[in-house]
Amino acid sequence: MEIRNLDLSSHSELAFVANLYIESFPLSERRPVEDMLDLYKGDTPFVISVTVEDGRLVGFLTYWDLDGFIFAEHFAISPGFRNGGYGRKVMELFMQVPKPIILEVELPTTILSERRIGFYQRLGFRLWENVQYQQPAYHHEGNAIPMKLMTYGDMNVERDLIDIRSQIYSVVYNC
Repeated sequence: MEIRNLDLSSHSELAFVANLYIESFPLSERRPVEDMLDLYKGDTPFVISVTVEDGRLVGFLTYWDLDGFIFAEHFAISPGFRNGGYGRKVMELFMQVPKPIILEVELPTTILSERRIGFYQRLGFRLWENVQYQQPAYHHEGNAIPMKLMTYGDMNVERDLIDIRSQIYSVVYNC
């Protein structure tokens, strides 16, 4: 299995990422596909990566390589590969980056959100339960969404929240 950058010249890879992105994330938790691709094409620290095993596209991961940490924005495994250990394998490969990783998760108010948090905790991520955080709206008419932050590596969100949030809000959400 390998994680590599999305090939913009591959129509099949573009379609795979676009379709899985729309299918996996509600409108309130994603930017328009064209905006995402424009960020990737531009001079930004934004990366769209695909996961490939035996020539088959398994999933995708988008992230921002920021000062001092990686912000993992979206991660999805194709439905045909879910519940087969692929999510764990992809994250274990990704977690080899030389910087701490931070990500947003939904509040643990549903079975699915609790399972997602548990997935990351089993991989070694820490849930910052006492930190109040909101994901800014992706769309002008949208609202901020209460979320929790999780980290892997040497990060202290409670101590550094102002700097972390400032960097995420200004670079990732442009606000």
